[in-house]
Amino acid sequence: MKHQTGTVLSDLHLFAGRSEGQALFDSIRAKIEKADVLVLNGDTFDFRWSQFTDEEESITEAVKWLTSLLGELRGDQHLYFLQGNHDCLGNFTQRLNQLQKTEAKFTVEPEILTLGDKLFLHGDGANWRMNGEEFEAFRAKWSRDKPKGKVAAASYHAIDALGISKGFHRLYFPALTTIKRITYHLDQVMPGWRSKTAAVYFGHTHCPLSNIKLDGINFFNTGSGIRGMGFAPQSFKFTTTSF
Repeated sequence: MKHQTGTVLSDLHLFAGRSEGQALFDSIRAKIEKADVLVLNGDTFDFRWSQFTDEEESITEAVKWLTSLLGELRGDQHLYFLQGNHDCLGNFTQRLNQLQKTEAKFTVEPEILTLGDKLFLHGDGANWRMNGEEFEAFRAKWSRDKPKGKVAAASYHAIDALGISKGFHRLYFPALTTIKRITYHLDQVMPGWRSKTAAVYFGHTHCPLSNIKLDGINFFNTGSGIRGMGFAPQSFKFTTTSF
């Protein structure tokens, strides 16, 4: 048996004008350096609201960011990258898969990752009680998403500054309701997950929560890098079988 430690965070929304994700990421580098694994749990990059000129530039900068991070990790560390709705673009997915082939310490997961008895998913399956087919259709639309442009981005930024986005997220994603949506989705796409899972870590809602228990399983939401929403990375431990 091999005992390992990890850090998980989500929703940095890098490249968006309303994001403080880079500064927040930099503020926990000491924690990341001590962990055996780092889990980026979706929406690390925000291609819809990116400040770069076009999709290709945003994708190139995202790959540069990941490559730089991988270069900073120790040889025995591993980076797990889960895709969220904001960074599941088809062209970016192709580049991620290419990077995975050349980087031994980099793993891409489109939705769900398990490490020992810990389960990670971005959480966009909690928008409603979403089954597998509905999730695939939802993600398919996002995989074809296009940048909204500077005017729309400025308007969205203003909505955030007024606290409207935060209020909406709090109303639409109350903790227990959201967790029940998460468990429903997992029941649909991953039967049997409950018997193998002690804790679930998710993002997407931008509403941090910690150690809320349902049916004997602890749930955590790691918050967001969006200004004013609350950033709540989590440390965890897990055990794997080592041969």
